[in-house]
Amino acid sequence: MIREVAIIGLGLIGGSLGKALKIKNPDLRIVGIDVKTEIIDLAKELKIIDEGTTSLEKGVRNAELIFIAVPVQVIPEICRRMIPNLQKDVIITDVCSTKEYVITLMEEHLPGTAYFVGGHPMAGSEKWGLEGVDELLFENAAYILTPNKKTNDQALEIVKRTVESLGARVVFLSPEEHDRKVAAVSHLPHIIAGSLMNTVGRLENEKAGYFPLAAGGLRDTTRIAASNSELWCGILLQNEKAILPLIKEFKKSLSQFERAINKQRPKTLKKLLLQARLWRCQLPTGMKSILPQMFELNVTVPDKPGMIGEISSLLGQHAINIIDIEVQRVREGEEGAIRLGFLEEESVPKALRILEDNGFKARESKV
Repeated sequence: MIREVAIIGLGLIGGSLGKALKIKNPDLRIVGIDVKTEIIDLAKELKIIDEGTTSLEKGVRNAELIFIAVPVQVIPEICRRMIPNLQKDVIITDVCSTKEYVITLMEEHLPGTAYFVGGHPMAGSEKWGLEGVDELLFENAAYILTPNKKTNDQALEIVKRTVESLGARVVFLSPEEHDRKVAAVSHLPHIIAGSLMNTVGRLENEKAGYFPLAAGGLRDTTRIAASNSELWCGILLQNEKAILPLIKEFKKSLSQFERAINKQRPKTLKKLLLQARLWRCQLPTGMKSILPQMFELNVTVPDKPGMIGEISSLLGQHAINIIDIEVQRVREGEEGAIRLGFLEEESVPKALRILEDNGFKARESKV
């Protein structure tokens, strides 16, 4: 039974952890640790934490479970200052996007009376800081835990139960496999989004007029370029071993498109585009990759505010639980499309009937 949790770093993830933990476990005492007093004051005002301090040493002293939610490059200093103040049998976990580096660091420096479990919630936002805090951030999100031979089984189970209480779905990966796979599906996309935005940005600086024409393609592809640059700088530098080969592979893919266009080879270009489309269609929506099955509906909606809330409320009144929502298509002044995901197959015909009875156009999606 954990009674006190300390969260080091009250940004988007740390703040959302505190908010969600407090809602799901009201009796839990949550201590927030941050370098800025104004952030601590705001976190208390938003009921994210019970108490807060700028003193790392003081904040961790009575904690039984500690979440480290700071940029990866800060962790060595956090580790150095934290260790002399840890109580016996404390469990420590992190939320960093690179695991081999952090786990190696912790195993080298933590005393034998402290237990570390590597963690990484696959949840986030282009927003950062307390303004982006969302107590539902971890609902149906994959939360990766990376045990190795030295991981304490009881500590692993406690971290697992804690994050599952937030609605997250735990996935176990080795630290090496985590870094390799996350580099491909998370780190490389950030590099590509940044490169694309810098390319168009330079064109805009040379002659204005590009940004006003930016439609869904550029906006969707570069959304994550608005993320915290300091945080991502540390992630990319620490996962160099996995990222550099991927950049090389991406350059090869880009060169294939360049050659096909330069040589005017429509068959080759069509083949490249078709292969990309087929692979894109294989991407799991929502949490299908780790849930046994997900059943879906596509709903056509008018372009006006509040449609997602109206649909959610309507189905909620009939005890139908939506586990995933995705806005698939929207153009100003036109109809849009929303995909709804359900865990139970019987929810689909019930939701379909309710939506149609209330004037929505909906159809079952085969996934």
